[in-house]
Amino acid sequence: NRGEKLVQEALDKAKEGRTTIVIAHRLSTIKNADIIVGLERGEVVEYGTHDELMQRKGLYYELVTAQSEKEKHKDKEVDSDKENEMEEELARQVREATKQKPRRQSRRMSIMLRRSSIVSVKSIASEISEAGDDIGTIDEIEEKPFFSMPFILKVLRLNAPEWIYLLFGAIASLIFGGIMPAFSLVFSQVFGALAETDPNKQEEQIRTYTYVIFLIGLAGGISQIISSVTLAKAGEELTMRMRILSFKTILRQEIGWFDIDENNLGALVTRLSSDAASLKGFTGPTFGVILSAVGALVTALAISFEAGWKLTLVILCFTPLMVFTGLIQGEQFSKAAGDKKDSSSAAEEGGKYATQAIENIRTVVSLHLEDNFIQLYEEAFDRDFRNRMLYLHYISFANALANSLMFFIHAASFGYGVKLIQDKDMTFDSVFRVFSVITFAAMTIGRSASMAPSYAKGKASARRILDLNKRESKIDPEDSSGITLSNINGNIEFRDVRFRYPARPKLRILHRFNLNCNSGETTALVGPSGSGKSTTVALIQRFYDPLTGTVLLDGHDIKTLNIQWLRSLLGLVQQEPVLFNLSIRDNIAYGDNNRQVTQDEIEAAARKANIHDIITSLPEGYGTSCGAKGGQLSGGQKQRIAIARALVRNPKILLLDEATSALDNKSEKIVQEALDQARTGRTCLTIAHRLSTIRNSDKICVVDRGQIKESGRHEQLLQQQGIYYKLNMAQERPENEKVK
Repeated sequence: NRGEKLVQEALDKAKEGRTTIVIAHRLSTIKNADIIVGLERGEVVEYGTHDELMQRKGLYYELVTAQSEKEKHKDKEVDSDKENEMEEELARQVREATKQKPRRQSRRMSIMLRRSSIVSVKSIASEISEAGDDIGTIDEIEEKPFFSMPFILKVLRLNAPEWIYLLFGAIASLIFGGIMPAFSLVFSQVFGALAETDPNKQEEQIRTYTYVIFLIGLAGGISQIISSVTLAKAGEELTMRMRILSFKTILRQEIGWFDIDENNLGALVTRLSSDAASLKGFTGPTFGVILSAVGALVTALAISFEAGWKLTLVILCFTPLMVFTGLIQGEQFSKAAGDKKDSSSAAEEGGKYATQAIENIRTVVSLHLEDNFIQLYEEAFDRDFRNRMLYLHYISFANALANSLMFFIHAASFGYGVKLIQDKDMTFDSVFRVFSVITFAAMTIGRSASMAPSYAKGKASARRILDLNKRESKIDPEDSSGITLSNINGNIEFRDVRFRYPARPKLRILHRFNLNCNSGETTALVGPSGSGKSTTVALIQRFYDPLTGTVLLDGHDIKTLNIQWLRSLLGLVQQEPVLFNLSIRDNIAYGDNNRQVTQDEIEAAARKANIHDIITSLPEGYGTSCGAKGGQLSGGQKQRIAIARALVRNPKILLLDEATSALDNKSEKIVQEALDQARTGRTCLTIAHRLSTIRNSDKICVVDRGQIKESGRHEQLLQQQGIYYKLNMAQERPENEKVK
């Protein structure tokens, strides 16, 4: 109430002298509006001031009289003191934004929509504060060292299912690597044939060498095709498998892992798309190029030592320098490719900003924040650009040294070769043979050096992918261990539970929390926002485990139960409905994935949720697409579909987290009656701000600062005149004023 008053006062001041359109379900917030317009089924049915509409006793009058308590909306589970700071900050920002007088004075207008989604000002405050929250860290995500085996062998083990492709690809790559030295050997013999004085012998030798060169070219083409096809196949198979494996790993992580900032949507999508695809730069064709270089080196050394070991040894004296420049190139390419321990790369950070902007495009456009997000996106890559430019200077130096090194080798080869000819230790043909073999082999080896960026990028991606897939979830939803109970009564007990969210370890949520939910009874939790009510629902579903204490189901610690079986017993309806971009039929059927849900069951659940008639009135009926995040439906329709999804499961335990908060009064009554029927014979835990929805509960518990302060039935708690009594009075007082 305090936060609402602060924000409402700020909004009232902001409306002065401005044209204001207010969409509201909470009629007390628009009582003083100049004009109130009532909409029903897309048409204006009445308009006027509050007093005028009350006298007409039409739609507005019916809504006012039917609304018996003040609408309240929950915010995220945050500390109460921090929540007040957020609300005061929102009020301050509204006042700051409206300091300047508008260009023209105009009347205020308020539009009241009968069926519209509810916008919570508290959620706005939490969004403002979210960017500055300290996310914290979790110890188990720290990067662990890899196995002692060479890293490349570890990655190649991922390609083990494609070993036959790798085998043929490796053999073909080695053969292709020896093609250029073999060609250089024949090429050197051609010069000898050209020096032949006998025309007949010269023609015969040229013809022979032509055939040999043709066969070498044919062998090179075939080996290259085999190498490219087989290794590309192996690389694509690895990419597909690692994408699927990584996606499975992500879905198997506990909810607390997703709370960490570095595991945001943009970062995870980048790992699935870019990192998995970059693995091909570490295996696949890149692996073939490396083997080709090895084949070229071995063949060239064999031919060179046979032709002239002295000259070959002189050339090999340059090998340490060649290796050194290659290492510099590889290291700098690796750094430039982003081979870092920090998984929050520039692409992930930029992807995070892009995701936020696109997901919330309506808010971005309405607040004219396009330039702000463009700047954030640009800065994310600009920092990475400056770092890469520093590495490019080193890379340029290494490239210059590597390219000029061949000229030094040529000079040394010719200089020492002339001396060997003069000393009659070698002939002209043998010197030219050594020189040509080394030169052509260097060309093949140079191709492998050009793959250094792909190799470095693939190595960085492989590290991130392996780090992701080797992480074991603390609460694995696919874990088949644990016991199942043959008979379920549905008794839930919290015994001395203490809990803090892993991403916010300094914020205490539950402290020595004790609660009993008896079988077949409805237990309601009420209290201030941030007191820990929704956390209890998360703990029952084992989204998190308590730090100390236990959560029991029929006397069994839920950590000892099979997690899939446990969650199959629970039916959850949240405050904010989450629908998939599928048909209404599929969204409802998703409530129970252990069997084939029939159309009759889907329709029965929809009737209980008061959504069947609306669905059948649509052109495609139950086949209508809900759109992304249910965007094709109104807030009330989405909520009722979510309720139907929970009911189709026929759960033993029903968890209602502000299940009717987004419904208009008429629909709320019908759905509430359906939920009352659904609760029969089931254990039900209800979280509510609207006390009228839980007055008939078997037990009402008041939660404040992570502990239960009061418990009892509605009448008992009113007689105690404690926290519940004050909450009830605070809600009834504005309603009495509205009716007046």
